[in-house]
Amino acid sequence: MNPSTQSASSETPEAPRVLGFTGSPNFRDAGGYRAEGGQLRRGQVFRSGHLADLTEEDQQRLAALDLTLVVDLRRADERELEPSRLPAGVTVHGANITPGSQASAIYSDSTQLGGAEAMRQFMCDINREFVRSQSEVYREVFTVLLDSGAERVLFHCSAGKDRTGFAVAMLQAALGVAQEGIEADYLLSRHYYLIEEQMARVRRKYSVDHLSDADLAPMMRTDPAYLQAAMDEIGARWGDRELFLEEGLGLGPVERRELRRRFVGA
Repeated sequence: MNPSTQSASSETPEAPRVLGFTGSPNFRDAGGYRAEGGQLRRGQVFRSGHLADLTEEDQQRLAALDLTLVVDLRRADERELEPSRLPAGVTVHGANITPGSQASAIYSDSTQLGGAEAMRQFMCDINREFVRSQSEVYREVFTVLLDSGAERVLFHCSAGKDRTGFAVAMLQAALGVAQEGIEADYLLSRHYYLIEEQMARVRRKYSVDHLSDADLAPMMRTDPAYLQAAMDEIGARWGDRELFLEEGLGLGPVERRELRRRFVGA
């Protein structure tokens, strides 16, 4: 399979969701889905990749969103390598999501890695690790969100599809968005985080000269199997998603009512 097959050539998503940021093409509105008691409002929950390449126009548009909280899910070294260009006065919470041993996997010899399918399985493992080893960090994210009083929030990581995808999926789940809506939102990244446009940046970021584009592509792809791996891990470890939301992420009835008050409307 050509690694660039994930492109904008497939079904065009609902245009108003993407905000058209030149320097962060996967920046979009995560609202508009049916939720418990109404609809997840537009203009309040956003998601994106890194914000280091925002143009002056992008920065003006970002300032106009009047964000009250930015949750940066990248590691500290990523934030140092690609510092965000944010308006003054925005509260930023760095969450340091570090699942698995990504560095050892992508720096290893390509024969040990085993090619594209091994990378795809590695990405499934990464998503399982969001549940296995990173749930406490995600719990902290939601505690910060609740304590901050924020009503306009941006979740972002490097690409805006995996670490961010899981965070937004759990918020949407807590708000009562159906699984099909959660998955639809997750899969929109395949339209905006395009492998052929991002390959050179990924190669600059990681020492992966030993990997072909085809072997590296699954790390960059938005695959429903990745999110499903996290959901399966929730089922295996917690029995069901509701228990994970309440006991794993600290989103019990009181917390979910508060989130609905902020983010759900008629």
